[in-house]
Amino acid sequence: MHDGRKSLRLVRALIAGLSLCAPVAQAQTDLLRQAIAANDGWAAGTDGGARAADDHIYTVTSRAELVAALQAGGNPDLAKIIQVKGTINLSVDDSNRELFEKDYADPAYDFEAYKAAYAPAVWNVRLTDKKRPERELTGPLEEARKRSADRQKARIVIRLTSNTTLIGLGDDARIIKGNLVIGEGTENVIIRNITFEDAFDYFPAWDPGDSWKLDTSYPGCQESFVDAATGPQQCPGGRWNSEYDNISISGGTRVWIDHCTFTDGERPDHLFPPVFPFPNNMVEQKVQHHDGQVDITNGADRVTLTYNHFAGHDKTSLIGGSDSRTSDAGKLNVTYRANWFDNAGQRLPRVRFGKVHSYNNYFSGTAALPIKAAADLREKHDLALKAKGEFPVFRSGFGIGKDSAIYSENNYFEIRNGGIGEAAVVQGGTRFVDRGSMVNGQAADFAAALNSDPKKPISPDLGWTPTLYGKPPVPAAEVPAYVRANAGAGKL
Repeated sequence: MHDGRKSLRLVRALIAGLSLCAPVAQAQTDLLRQAIAANDGWAAGTDGGARAADDHIYTVTSRAELVAALQAGGNPDLAKIIQVKGTINLSVDDSNRELFEKDYADPAYDFEAYKAAYAPAVWNVRLTDKKRPERELTGPLEEARKRSADRQKARIVIRLTSNTTLIGLGDDARIIKGNLVIGEGTENVIIRNITFEDAFDYFPAWDPGDSWKLDTSYPGCQESFVDAATGPQQCPGGRWNSEYDNISISGGTRVWIDHCTFTDGERPDHLFPPVFPFPNNMVEQKVQHHDGQVDITNGADRVTLTYNHFAGHDKTSLIGGSDSRTSDAGKLNVTYRANWFDNAGQRLPRVRFGKVHSYNNYFSGTAALPIKAAADLREKHDLALKAKGEFPVFRSGFGIGKDSAIYSENNYFEIRNGGIGEAAVVQGGTRFVDRGSMVNGQAADFAAALNSDPKKPISPDLGWTPTLYGKPPVPAAEVPAYVRANAGAGKL
């Protein structure tokens, strides 16, 4: 009871210290209370904190103030408007002192020892009944990693509440080094005019079975272990996976994200190359410290993203986390309008189950050049690593996944070294249609490109047609200039 009273006093003190919205110009007041247009995509009707009383408009400058404002009024679902001023770092203690890996790490955790314990040469020498390495790591180092990850998660993950507008003041509002979550049961949330930066996972997990395959073209790769040079440990595969998105819409509904910028900041993943030797040193096996920028999963629904700038990130936006989650059917309905996927890698978005309308978006990136001069697979891996640039390789724009129904309209793709083959990729789905898009300055014929394999036909019959247009589509040729001029924080 004593600890509970202390926590309550702390929250009340923080709320008392929050800056209530001072009298502002009418234009600013209107902006704070602005709802999404009645016809602007799947989130039409979302008004966030538009109905907030004047004494439930807050200005916050720290993690503690943000958390307090979300709980203000004693009712977390009370309509509220929270203005973000300056930079809010979510990886801080209660006194706003920044926390780093050493602050979260369990005493038994050591990254070098972790690598040594779970290296393919050690862990992959025996396959499971499923003919792949055991994906669930066991042992004291994995347990120590999990304890470390739990400590970080408890600090940097902030759950938003229903009927909230979170909006940046001016052109320099930032939320960094953390993960905002809009969870199940949370609805009617607006996020605008904020730069989200560097949701960094200090304790990524190695998954030995992720993308692993028995590929006998690799020297020594075979199912049965013989010696250090021959066996499943010589097969390619395994990935590092991180935990945090900038924003996770995980079961939340009626969400509008508008005029925000998303970036990995000063710690992009290209600074963390693969750590295992051939054949587990592919570019994709970098030590991943960032997950998605905006991921929409676990039955989330009625989401619209407009005028956002997604910059220099690999796994940008996932819709639907698993083919096996059939309860997502009928949900995960999302609109993307006038967003810039800038030097992006993949998942723009990658879709399962949802009905997705993507129009007037601008996709720009660089696909990988074919490696033709390699004498063998080892040299091919080495050349790919040397060719790796500052930004992720553009692998796929639309990911057409299980039971998805994607309607693409008047989008523009600028894919250096690539083309329509990277603009949309089949990943277990069967339905996709495009109207009026362009790839590298030419009209896009997605139907021909996607139906090149007659055994896996892609149908244009989605079972639905978009009717909710916040603005009429502009021609695809005008999209790059239009989106560059309007997308991102500071342009509201």
